[in-house]
Amino acid sequence: MTKNTSENHGAAGDTTRRRVLQTAAWTVPVIAMTTAAPAFAASPPRTFEIQSSFGIGWYPTAQGQTANGALQYDAKEPGQYLRITGTQPGDVLSNIYYEVLISTGWPAVTFTPIPGSNTAWSTLANTGTTTVVGGVTYRVYRSNYSGTVTATGATTNVTTDFFFRSSGPYYAGQTAITRRYVTVNSTPVQLVRNPAEIVNRNVTTYPTP
Repeated sequence: MTKNTSENHGAAGDTTRRRVLQTAAWTVPVIAMTTAAPAFAASPPRTFEIQSSFGIGWYPTAQGQTANGALQYDAKEPGQYLRITGTQPGDVLSNIYYEVLISTGWPAVTFTPIPGSNTAWSTLANTGTTTVVGGVTYRVYRSNYSGTVTATGATTNVTTDFFFRSSGPYYAGQTAITRRYVTVNSTPVQLVRNPAEIVNRNVTTYPTP
C-alpha cells in the first residue's frame, strides 16, 4: 500500500514537471520576440521649394509716353509658371496665394481681370495693409487660389494663366516685391523675391489670355 501511494505521488510529480516545462517552453519565445523587435528609424525631413516666373509691368497706350497706360500683373503659361518641388504622389497643396507689394509712391490701384483670366485665382486686390521693407513702405495686394492640388510626382504645378490690369499713368522709380505661399500637407512654404523696379515696357502689346 505504501509503495502504491508512493508511485501515485510520483505520477503527480511528473505531471507537475511537464506543466512547468510546457509553461517555460511557451514563455521563452514570447519574451524573445518582444526583445528582438526592430526599432523603426525616423523618416528624414522633407524639403519643399516654390519655383515661379511671373511679375508686374506697365504698358503704355502709345509707345514712348508715360501719361496713359496700365499696370499689369500676369502669368501666361507655359513660359510663366508656379510649381513646387520635393512633393510625392498624394501630397495635398492648399492655402495657395501670392502677394504683390507695390511701393506707396505709386498711388493705390484697383485691378480688374482681363476676360479669359483663370477664375481659379481671385482678383488681385488691395488688402488695406502696408509693410516696410528696406526702409520703403509698400501696399500689400493679394490673390488667392481656390481649392487644392494633389501631387502626382516630385514636381507639382499650380495652374496660373491670370491677367490683372489697372489703368493709370506711369510712376518712375517705384518698386514691387512678390511673395508666393503654399502649404504642402501641413508644412507652409514661401518664396519671397527681392524688390525690383516696376518697368515701363514701352510696348503697346501686353500679354493676354
